[in-house]
Amino acid sequence: MRFRNRVLSSMKEEDVAALRPHLRELYVARGQILIAENAHVTHVYFPSSAVLSSVIVLRDGRQCEVSTLGTEGLGGGLACLTGEASTERLFAQIAGGVIGLPADALKARALASPALLNLLLQRLQASQAEAGQGVACNALHEAPARLARWLLMTMDRTGTSEFPLTQTYLAVMVGVQRTTISGVANRLKQKGLIAYSRGQMTILDPAGLEVEACECYAVIRNRSDALGLIDYCD
Repeated sequence: MRFRNRVLSSMKEEDVAALRPHLRELYVARGQILIAENAHVTHVYFPSSAVLSSVIVLRDGRQCEVSTLGTEGLGGGLACLTGEASTERLFAQIAGGVIGLPADALKARALASPALLNLLLQRLQASQAEAGQGVACNALHEAPARLARWLLMTMDRTGTSEFPLTQTYLAVMVGVQRTTISGVANRLKQKGLIAYSRGQMTILDPAGLEVEACECYAVIRNRSDALGLIDYCD
């Protein structure tokens, strides 16, 4: 059976058959928290049209994105397999569909199926590599290049060049203050690469935006392409 999520679609038929009774289609609103930081993971989530974000939340309430998840991934997978509390907050950065699955059901099947366990570990390793690339990017690259990278990654995951985004979320994703993001986005807007109004982002020139992006976008894209994780929006 084909799903709109690459992890589910890559599972063997016997694994899908075992998990199917537990799968639930859900709609998540923008900003909805699916897994709270320091919480036990009761469900994992496979995005089908939503885009999810994992963030680290500091004591003063500030947030920094660790990874973005679209149809190529799953949220809560690592904590599910280890049984440990989540160190990150998982929420919907773009509203849409997800497929929910009780964590206990996934862990039990993974322990019984080496093929499923290997698939999950492969996907989680890809997510970890992307998170590591993001750490280097936020530390070493300028904000406009980071914003260009993140917008391109979001376009790849949504399959569209237009999506809703607030300045607050943009600031978290890029790792800058909210007061800074307006100027950063305006720089790309003046170059005719994006249009941004009333919380709606439109990418006008993907090729030009890729020129503005740092090397991290190509690194992440090439890695995902090699694993067949994303259908790119060109």
